[in-house]
Amino acid sequence: MARPEKVEEVQTLRKSFEKSSLAVCVDFRGINVEQISRLRGQLRGLPVEYKVVKNTLTRLAIQDTAYQPLEKFLTGPTGVAFCAGDLVAPVKVLTKFSKDVPGFQIKGGVIEGILVSPEQIEKIAELPSREVLLAQVLSAMKSPITNLVWTLQGIVRKLIYTLQAIADKKG
Repeated sequence: MARPEKVEEVQTLRKSFEKSSLAVCVDFRGINVEQISRLRGQLRGLPVEYKVVKNTLTRLAIQDTAYQPLEKFLTGPTGVAFCAGDLVAPVKVLTKFSKDVPGFQIKGGVIEGILVSPEQIEKIAELPSREVLLAQVLSAMKSPITNLVWTLQGIVRKLIYTLQAIADKKG
């Protein structure tokens, strides 16, 4: 029979998965407490929650969810970063930390139900932040409109010059 603490932990994990759009599994073999604390400090203020998890309880929590593909990463010491909102900033921190600290490795993750490899997670880390991406999209949308306005202004300007030249010639 399952102990109440374990049932509660599975429910808590399931809720964390449900409210996340990205979950990244990491291996923290050989990492000391100070390094984990440093990682948590770097993640503070970002839309991310980092937990060291028990693999068996996590398997139960992801059963019949979009995160079930993570099951293949649940071996050895496992930490999970649950990301909601802007995915790029937390992924950048995790990727940089994995490069700086040899024992910390990204195993893989799931974004919106799609399994992603460590290489794909690194590609996400190379993207600009959500705000910068939105600004780039708005700029791209605004550019054709601005060009149209300048073109129309040029046509109107030429028409005015032509009418002025005709008026000067007649008058």
